[in-house]
Amino acid sequence: MRKKFNSKSKGKNLHASRENKDKDNKINKNKDNKSKNIKNTNKNIKGKGKNDQNKNKDNKKSKDTNKDKTPTTQYIRVNTLKITPEKLKARLTDKGIELEDTFLEYLFKIKNTKVPVGATPEYLFGYYYLQSISSVIPSLVLNPSEKDMVLDMCSAPGGKTTHLCQLMNNKGIVVANEVNRKRIKSLKSNIFRMNITNTIILNSDALRLKYFNTFDKILLDAPCSGNDIKDKNRDVSKRDIRYCSLRQKNMINIGIELLKTGGELVYSTCSAEIEENEEVIEYILSMRKDIELIDISHFKDVFSGISVVDGEVNGTIKVIPPNEPFFIAKIRKIQ
Repeated sequence: MRKKFNSKSKGKNLHASRENKDKDNKINKNKDNKSKNIKNTNKNIKGKGKNDQNKNKDNKKSKDTNKDKTPTTQYIRVNTLKITPEKLKARLTDKGIELEDTFLEYLFKIKNTKVPVGATPEYLFGYYYLQSISSVIPSLVLNPSEKDMVLDMCSAPGGKTTHLCQLMNNKGIVVANEVNRKRIKSLKSNIFRMNITNTIILNSDALRLKYFNTFDKILLDAPCSGNDIKDKNRDVSKRDIRYCSLRQKNMINIGIELLKTGGELVYSTCSAEIEENEEVIEYILSMRKDIELIDISHFKDVFSGISVVDGEVNGTIKVIPPNEPFFIAKIRKIQ
């Protein structure tokens, strides 16, 4: 028996089904919109994060660029073994390099230049060395004579070594020691370029030289943590400074062992840290009874046009900014 078809009932069911379908579609549509909105939000967040990262990178890059653009005053030390200061000044002036006199007749400040000063024929001929005004002071304080046997304990790349040889008129003997074999190349290059003939190059750790107690003068320009003027990317921890200080104390002790009685040692660093400077001098003076500190405070009046002040230990001196920071002390072995 067939069931009687109820059109009313079917119409009701169809209407309800359509309503449910529309409702489902609306819900799904809302879900899709919500999902789309979440995706867009995430995209915006990621984009914002990326923009912030790029912004930070740009800011860092801008800071680094500005840091790199900080002007550093350049100086040239004339190699008087090959040319007179007057002749070199005339030659460089013709090339568009404007020079200014300093307290030292053979040291010039570069005021302005139209050419790279490290690539002129005069530089390649060995007529001058690019060297900061602060770093010529240790060699001047040591003041070696033509008869001396001198040790430069940490000599590469050769600025102070070649200056010592210049002060000695290429006479006497200079032992240029360097522990880093890779840096020997630059040391050799500068010695040959500047026509230095009284130098022996030694590749050794300065702490192993304690059996050669034959030197009249020693320059210990000790490895140090550096300074912000010399190294604009300097990032040094207290641990680094303590490590340097410990090594410097060992090195100065060995240096004194290498001196003859009556011999003199100049200790210097380009660090501004007390631990690497005055603390090292106080340590060695308290440890050894066979040495005395030579008062070099009068050099403050000699080096005009450069910021030189007394060190925290009486008799020592310091170069302070705007010049490159340096610490210098002089010790004599008395027995």
